[in-house]
Amino acid sequence: MFGGQAPLVFGIFLASQVLDGLLTFVGISRYGEGVEANVLIHTIVVAWGPTHALASAKALACLCGTILYVTHSYRLLAAAAGANI
Repeated sequence: MFGGQAPLVFGIFLASQVLDGLLTFVGISRYGEGVEANVLIHTIVVAWGPTHALASAKALACLCGTILYVTHSYRLLAAAAGANI
Protein backbone atom coordinates (compact mmCIF):
# COMPACT_ATOMS: atom_id res chain seq x y z
CA MET A 1 0.00 0.00 0.00
CA PHE A 2 2.73 2.51 0.94
CA GLY A 3 5.48 1.03 -1.24
CA GLY A 4 5.80 3.98 -3.64
CA GLN A 5 5.18 6.54 -0.90
CA ALA A 6 7.43 4.92 1.69
CA PRO A 7 10.36 7.33 1.18
CA LEU A 8 8.00 10.28 1.62
CA VAL A 9 6.50 8.79 4.78
CA PHE A 10 10.00 8.09 6.10
CA GLY A 11 11.06 11.66 5.32
CA ILE A 12 8.01 13.05 7.11
CA PHE A 13 8.78 10.87 10.11
CA LEU A 14 12.40 12.02 10.28
CA ALA A 15 11.49 15.67 9.76
CA SER A 16 8.86 15.52 12.49
CA GLN A 17 11.38 14.01 14.91
CA VAL A 18 13.94 16.72 14.20
CA LEU A 19 11.39 19.52 14.47
CA ASP A 20 9.92 18.06 17.64
CA GLY A 21 13.38 17.92 19.20
CA LEU A 22 14.19 21.49 18.19
CA LEU A 23 10.89 22.90 19.37
CA THR A 24 11.12 21.02 22.65
CA PHE A 25 14.63 22.38 23.15
CA VAL A 26 13.42 25.93 22.51
CA GLY A 27 10.55 25.44 24.95
CA ILE A 28 12.80 24.07 27.65
CA SER A 29 15.34 26.86 27.07
CA ARG A 30 12.69 29.56 27.39
CA TYR A 31 10.36 28.17 30.04
CA GLY A 32 12.32 25.54 31.92
CA GLU A 33 12.21 21.77 32.25
CA GLY A 34 8.63 21.78 33.50
CA VAL A 35 7.22 22.29 30.00
CA GLU A 36 8.11 18.72 29.02
CA ALA A 37 5.01 16.63 29.61
CA ASN A 38 6.60 13.24 28.91
CA VAL A 39 7.77 11.95 32.29
CA LEU A 40 10.57 9.82 30.84
CA ILE A 41 11.97 12.63 28.71
CA HIS A 42 11.59 15.10 31.59
CA THR A 43 13.55 12.80 33.89
CA ILE A 44 16.33 12.40 31.33
CA VAL A 45 16.41 16.17 30.70
CA VAL A 46 16.84 16.78 34.43
CA ALA A 47 19.60 14.16 34.68
CA TRP A 48 21.53 14.82 31.45
CA GLY A 49 20.54 18.32 30.39
CA PRO A 50 18.29 19.19 27.46
CA THR A 51 20.87 18.93 24.68
CA HIS A 52 22.04 15.40 25.45
CA ALA A 53 18.62 14.15 26.50
CA LEU A 54 16.75 15.39 23.44
CA ALA A 55 19.51 14.41 21.01
CA SER A 56 19.58 10.89 22.48
CA ALA A 57 15.80 10.49 22.53
CA LYS A 58 15.40 11.72 18.96
CA ALA A 59 18.33 9.64 17.72
CA LEU A 60 16.68 6.56 19.22
CA ALA A 61 13.35 7.48 17.63
CA CYS A 62 15.04 7.96 14.25
CA LEU A 63 16.80 4.61 14.63
CA CYS A 64 13.49 2.91 15.37
CA GLY A 65 11.90 4.61 12.36
CA THR A 66 14.79 3.47 10.19
CA ILE A 67 14.29 -0.11 11.36
CA LEU A 68 10.61 0.12 10.43
CA TYR A 69 11.55 1.51 7.02
CA VAL A 70 14.15 -1.11 6.12
CA THR A 71 11.89 -3.95 7.32
CA HIS A 72 9.08 -2.63 5.10
CA SER A 73 6.80 -1.95 8.07
CA TYR A 74 5.33 1.05 6.30
CA ARG A 75 1.97 1.06 8.07
CA LEU A 76 3.64 1.28 11.48
CA LEU A 77 5.99 3.96 10.19
CA ALA A 78 3.05 5.97 8.82
CA ALA A 79 1.22 5.60 12.13
CA ALA A 80 4.31 6.77 14.03
CA ALA A 81 4.74 9.73 11.68
CA GLY A 82 1.09 10.66 12.06
CA ALA A 83 1.19 10.30 15.83
CA ASN A 84 4.07 12.75 16.05
CA ILE A 85 2.47 15.45 13.92
